[in-house]
Amino acid sequence: MSTLGISTSKILRVNAQNFEETNDLLVKEEPLEIRIGYGQETKREEFSLAITMRTPGADEELARGFLLSEGIVKSSTDILSAKYCMQAKQPENTLKVELKNGTPFDQEKFRRNFYASSSCGVCGKASLDMITSDIPASKNNPLKVTKKTILQLTQQLKNHQSTFKYTGGLHAAALFDSNGELLVLREDIGRHNALDKLIGVGSMKKIDLSQTILWLSGRLGFEMVQKSAMAGIQIIAALGAPSNLAVDLAQQSKKTLVGFLKKDSFNIYSGKENVLLDQ
Repeated sequence: MSTLGISTSKILRVNAQNFEETNDLLVKEEPLEIRIGYGQETKREEFSLAITMRTPGADEELARGFLLSEGIVKSSTDILSAKYCMQAKQPENTLKVELKNGTPFDQEKFRRNFYASSSCGVCGKASLDMITSDIPASKNNPLKVTKKTILQLTQQLKNHQSTFKYTGGLHAAALFDSNGELLVLREDIGRHNALDKLIGVGSMKKIDLSQTILWLSGRLGFEMVQKSAMAGIQIIAALGAPSNLAVDLAQQSKKTLVGFLKKDSFNIYSGKENVLLDQ
């Protein structure tokens, strides 16, 4: 069990018959500041882009995924490096992402910093028109998946969510291939962070996200679909319910959206033609 995202606390455990003092495991929640280094080689500038409450661990993946899913960079090749800022007051909670020389970055678009709490991703953006970023067009031959594959996704994850097993306090996001084989899993106290970490590791490992199935542990809000679509993911399956805006965006961007995923059932809200129901 990794201890990076876990802490302990003394508690009083109470039931109908008695009570006892004991120790309990808690998921960690700490702020991460993401700074941007940009400009020409001879004139580099620094900008504090965002603060997000996250579970420590996979911070580079989180920062890379955040920049990609929010459309701040167009490609993973725009990012030169992502390292902890050792001159900061809290270097373990400050990450600086260096963009390649000349990569476009207009800090005026981010005059009011992003502030993404562990439960909300959209609320900190400088203006509402920044919510609807340009989403890449879907491929002409979209990924198709069988009903059987979708129904088996959740069961595979039970042995892999180690931190959730001990704390019960995390969201998860996972990528599967078209056959339902688990490729990568990330957890975080914030659902948006878990997805950004997943997108970040996907870019670092050069995974073709358009050929993967995204599984989410929580509900499907607008921004979860937006981030997925920005990353090129075609099929999204979640345990929870989608919002009307999430469904609208999935339909407009031609993504397959599955909600209320259970052991023997699920609902298709968009892209039903990409689910092979007879298999």
